[in-house]
Amino acid sequence: KLLNSISKLFRDKGFTFFDWKNNCKDLFINENIVTSINPSKSAIKNKEKGLEVFKYIGRVDIAQSLIIQNSNILGIEAAEGTDELIKRCSNYKKKGDKGILIKLSKYNQNSILDIPVIGLKTVKNIFKYKYEGIFLEKNKCIIIDKEKVLEFCNSNNIFLATVKKN
Repeated sequence: KLLNSISKLFRDKGFTFFDWKNNCKDLFINENIVTSINPSKSAIKNKEKGLEVFKYIGRVDIAQSLIIQNSNILGIEAAEGTDELIKRCSNYKKKGDKGILIKLSKYNQNSILDIPVIGLKTVKNIFKYKYEGIFLEKNKCIIIDKEKVLEFCNSNNIFLATVKKN
């Protein structure tokens, strides 16, 4: 809300914002699956559960990320950020599937000034804590060092796929 208020203030003062994302499309992914590894059936089931929960938390501006395993929400990102969420939730994993991370923009998020991001550190944590992979919102999440991230994912059997939220 703060960034939306700042944006409004600048617009009210006559400043314009250009949608920089159109000039930096290579930072985002728009393919359904960008790695050589596909999500498993359980990962897809976890994704569906996560999207259902996100309909509520995303509208009240709570979080950008969730960890889901065995169709159970293990954690919702708070102030700690995505990497700490990954670490924290590893303590709650049970037998069953490996679990996934879903990262989405919030429904009221400023799409020019506040963009969800992952990078090499995030995928290394996914590997370290033995998750199956990541679903990112299609064309809405930045991937820093995209080529290195994709190389790491492909070398370590981690999927990276996109999802559209409703």
